[in-house]
Amino acid sequence: MSTISYVYGSNLYLNITNRCMMSCPYCIKRKWDNKFRGTNLKLDVEPSYKEVITAIKDPKNYGEVIFCGYGDCLVNIGAVKKISRWIKDNGGKVRVNTSGLANRYYGRNVLPELKGLVDIISISLNGSSPKEHNEINKPMFGEESFDEVVKFAKEARNYISKVVVTAVESLGFDTSKVEKISREIGVQFRIRPYLGDEEN
Repeated sequence: MSTISYVYGSNLYLNITNRCMMSCPYCIKRKWDNKFRGTNLKLDVEPSYKEVITAIKDPKNYGEVIFCGYGDCLVNIGAVKKISRWIKDNGGKVRVNTSGLANRYYGRNVLPELKGLVDIISISLNGSSPKEHNEINKPMFGEESFDEVVKFAKEARNYISKVVVTAVESLGFDTSKVEKISREIGVQFRIRPYLGDEEN
């Protein structure tokens, strides 16, 4: 049975789509066949709004409700907006984890649509140059993607109160260069552990 939500630490994670703008060879869904800490994150069908809010129950029970499954949630931005509004109306805090390619994907700036709905946006930037980013992540827009992610992170400051750029350690690139880019555009930076060698 597909998992719509799962708890990790004090947070609740929402798995609303398996569609993604990247095809990262290191993604743990490839190694673990869509399973993570006892959950099955492969979706046969994307969950409905009612199914998701039923799975959340009370958003105040969690530090954050995080859109983070085995896909990029912003591919399903309509669902993100509707569910986030319900979470906020019911006293919860919303975080979105994304590859940072939504504006390029939709051909418009989607960030104003997230204003007031998303408290934190976490943008993955694995690679410090267009070539490196393309080789590591296999994004659908090729080497153009690196600059798109950086631009998205910079623009996000205008609409979301906390913007964090993240980089996964142990992928063979210099994360300090990504940290430097983050500081230059005025957003926070965080290193994420690589889970590929962790026991599922």
